[in-house]
Amino acid sequence: MRMPRTAGTPGAPISGPPGSGPFSGAPFSGGPVSGSPTSGSPFSAAPFSSGLIGRPLSSAPTSGTVYGLPMTDDAPTVVPTLGRPIDPVRSTGFHANARALELMATPAPPSGLVLGRDAEQKPVVAPMFRPEPVKSVVVGGAFAARVIVFRALAVGARVAVCTTRPQLWEGLGRGATGRDDRLAVLHGDRPVTVDANPHSPALYVYDVGEHGTATTPILGPWRTQLTILPKLTLYGSQALEEAQVTILQRITSEEVPAASASLRVSGETIGLFQMLYDDMFAMLRIGAKERYVWANATSIERQMFGEPVRDY
Repeated sequence: MRMPRTAGTPGAPISGPPGSGPFSGAPFSGGPVSGSPTSGSPFSAAPFSSGLIGRPLSSAPTSGTVYGLPMTDDAPTVVPTLGRPIDPVRSTGFHANARALELMATPAPPSGLVLGRDAEQKPVVAPMFRPEPVKSVVVGGAFAARVIVFRALAVGARVAVCTTRPQLWEGLGRGATGRDDRLAVLHGDRPVTVDANPHSPALYVYDVGEHGTATTPILGPWRTQLTILPKLTLYGSQALEEAQVTILQRITSEEVPAASASLRVSGETIGLFQMLYDDMFAMLRIGAKERYVWANATSIERQMFGEPVRDY
């Protein structure tokens, strides 16, 4: 899906989600419906026409007629099966095999960490937690990094943040979960291990600058490494090349060379990355087409992190 281009200065950010403007058009032309109600009695006093229903009545109907109307030659006189019992439903003896039962499976909606909504207002999820190890990258500012970690906590993840700016992360775990044992803030670039299972996956966040982490954490089932890159540089190319999932905020013209070298997308797509609005993400996945997402921040997220912004 391609992002729509907007008229105006080339390279200007996309302004707002689709359908944000008011509907145009004048009201229906013509005057309002007017006039008095139809004159006369509300129901016609004319007798029924002759035919299947019967001839006009000049006296009380005879007994045995349907709904008080006389019988005609076209109307049935006897219901042959009236009063007979209905035959019981018989089992056909059909038994479904294993393959037939597989085909009866109900399709499930996509699952994962909710990034926001697309141009059709459908939710877009990132497959951050899987039975196999996952490496992911966020290219963006503090708003994007904290909102994504906040939403990871919402799906039950245990988070360890290794960072050179601990003040950015202090209090996030308690603010999101009301507890202090769901998010740990560790100073500097260091290895970390967190227990993980399908109901409580682990997220290792490395927020250590433009170069990315020099640590190789021990990953495994339901363990995900998330590297935060404030902006795209050639120093962070290794993290981008190894990532199965990459989430970007708007990039600048200075970041285009690094994007061209590391993201494996066309020049046209990189141009669209430069036009993303403040509350938008682009998601890249191996083997899938890029997705464009409106963050759709909740009132709680806005209260905790402020309005969506692309900061550096």
